[in-house]
Formats: sequence, structure tokens, C-alpha cells
Amino acid sequence: MLDRHRFNEEFHWFKILIQEHDQGRAFTSFREGVADDWEGYKPGVRDRALLILAPQGWTEAEIGSGTILQRMIEAVEIKGNNLIVRQNRWGPGSSEHSALLDARRDANRQLELERCLFDLFHGADEGATFGRLKGVLGAKYPLLAYLFFLKDMDRFMPIRPKNFDSVFYDLRIGLVTNQRCSWENYQSFNAALREVQSALAGLDGLTEIRLIDAHSFCWMLEKQLKKGRERLKENRDKSIVEMRQAVERTVRNANGQTVEQEVKNKELLMSPADLEERIRSLLDDQNNRCNLTQLPFDFAAPDADNSLRPSVDRIDSNRHYEHGNLQIVCRFVNFWKRDSDNEDFKRLLRLVRGEDDPPVHGTVHASREANVSSMADSVQASTRSPAAPA
Repeated sequence: MLDRHRFNEEFHWFKILIQEHDQGRAFTSFREGVADDWEGYKPGVRDRALLILAPQGWTEAEIGSGTILQRMIEAVEIKGNNLIVRQNRWGPGSSEHSALLDARRDANRQLELERCLFDLFHGADEGATFGRLKGVLGAKYPLLAYLFFLKDMDRFMPIRPKNFDSVFYDLRIGLVTNQRCSWENYQSFNAALREVQSALAGLDGLTEIRLIDAHSFCWMLEKQLKKGRERLKENRDKSIVEMRQAVERTVRNANGQTVEQEVKNKELLMSPADLEERIRSLLDDQNNRCNLTQLPFDFAAPDADNSLRPSVDRIDSNRHYEHGNLQIVCRFVNFWKRDSDNEDFKRLLRLVRGEDDPPVHGTVHASREANVSSMADSVQASTRSPAAPA
């Protein structure tokens, strides 16, 4: 089962990294830009393979002649097919389609294989056919999945077990495919990708998401974007530690002393470890976005925008740092909000966005005028001093 919090986080990293690779262009589709450059070849590979196979014209009289097998070999060996490893990287016979090549030298095996291939493309029981193909070809999961991908791209996807197991782990999908080649496992693999497809289709701005797009999303996360994801996650972890340390400093300094005004007591009613875990959970819940403005955070990095760095805010400034009273906001928001009432601050944000009608002239309550004045003072202060959680 796909963990939606983890999916949202991974998609957040995905968009950032794709934009980095695509000269600053925001990600909007798997069919354009660098995503298409990297992964858009797969439907074309399938189209060319099907032109070679032309399975609709096969006849039962051809079964055993070697014609069907030769066409399948050519459909695997087409230029640009990165879905099957065709070199003997690990010694003779290690090519993932070597079983097809070997079948040409065994008449009985060729007969059975061509019968299986004929049945695959002409409506026989798919589960039984998978098992028969496995019996002839061996547990060559990438090759078997490729054959089913050629049959129906809307239901079956190619597989590279170790790579998909790694990204499934990151997405908290409880499925292992490595050394688990079976019809039941393959069905679970495609079902997992359909969950990813559904999650992608539910995101704003993305339309017409295909199963192959979910496959590409997972593949890019694990291959082209893996190092970048590790870097961004490390930055997020650094930010979590920084926020915990900032809260601890704030608590130490807020002991009711009088400077120009009385500083309210602020206590931390959880352990440092619990605070870090709570911050992490809130970031997950908030999809790495400011809880008040929905702006994406800029996590700790040399080129980070300090105003968009995350900061811990107390929802009710009269209460302490405790469970149920924390939210993560952008630093500039924390400067502006200070000790303002959370709901009234959100009202002011809606006014700024034009989402609410402004109040009738002369009816603004004095306390609200004071809040606006306080926000203006905070804006000026934000340009002079580093953020501290409120």
C-alpha cells in the first residue's frame, strides 16, 4: 500500500530536481522536457517491437517453424531498447534474452516457446501463460515482463527488480520483487504502479497520467535522481535539527525577563528527540510546505532563501511548545505573525491574497489594527535579524 505522505515528499523532491535538470522549467508533464528525454523512449520501443512481431497475423501453422521466435528476438534486439540487458555482462549466457537465443537450437523447446508466445498474444489465460513461459525461459523476470508489456501497455509494465524494490521501499510500498518471479508477484507489481499512477493523477496540474508515467516516475527517482534526493533529504534533516536547536534557544531566553517589554515564558514540554520527531511528522503532514501560506520550504543549503527556510511556530502564543500547538511556517511568516492570533493572522493573509472582501471602512477593530502594525514592524525586523521560532 502506497504511503501518501511519503509519496508527496518524494514528488516534492522529484519536481525540484527535474526543474534543476531542465534549466529551471517547472515540471508539468512526463511527455515533455527532461522527463521525456530520459524516459519517453519506452512507448516507441514497444511500437517498433510490435511492427516487427505483427502478432495479429500469426497462424497456428507457424508454431514450431522458428518464425515467431526469430521475430521475438528481433523485437528484443531493436536499437534503443534499454528494457532488456542484451550484453553478456556477467559471462556467457548472462544476457536477459539468452533463453530466446538458446531455444533456436532445441526444436522441442522452440515449439513450446512459440506456442506460449502465440497464446500470449491471442487471448489465452494470462496467468497460466506466464507460468508456462517461465518454465521455458526460466525466471527471467525482465524478459517475461517485457513480453507482457508488448502485449498490453495499459496493464503490464517492464521490471528491473532490485531498482524497483529500492524505490518501493522509499515509497513505503511493502512489495519485494527480486527473486520473486511469479504471476502473483507480477500482478502485485503492476498493482503497486497503479497506486502510484492514481497518486500522480490526483496532483494539481497533472493530467492524462498513464501507467507508463508511474513506471517512469519510480525509475527516475531511483536512477537519475537518486543522488539529488539524498542531498535534499540531508538538507531537510539539517533543517529539522536547526529548528529543534532554535526552539531550545528560544525557551532558554524566554524566562519572563524585562528588556523593552516583558518576554513571555515559553517552555518545551517534550524531549528534544520527541520535538525532532514531531517536526518531521509535521513536515510530512504539510507536504514540506508552510502551514499558513502553502509556500514550499527552502531547506538548509548554501544557496537557500533564508526567508523560505522552515521555522517552528506556536499556534497559540499563550501556550508552550507542546503537542497540538505546533506548526511549521516560513521564517518570514514567523517574523510577521509573532504573537498574533493564528486565526486572525490567516484572515489577514486571505485579505492579502484577495480571497476575502476587505472590511467596511471605519469598522476595523483596534486590536486588528494593532496586529497589522505589529506585522509591519516584523517585516522591517525580518530584514535585520535571523529567525527565531515564535
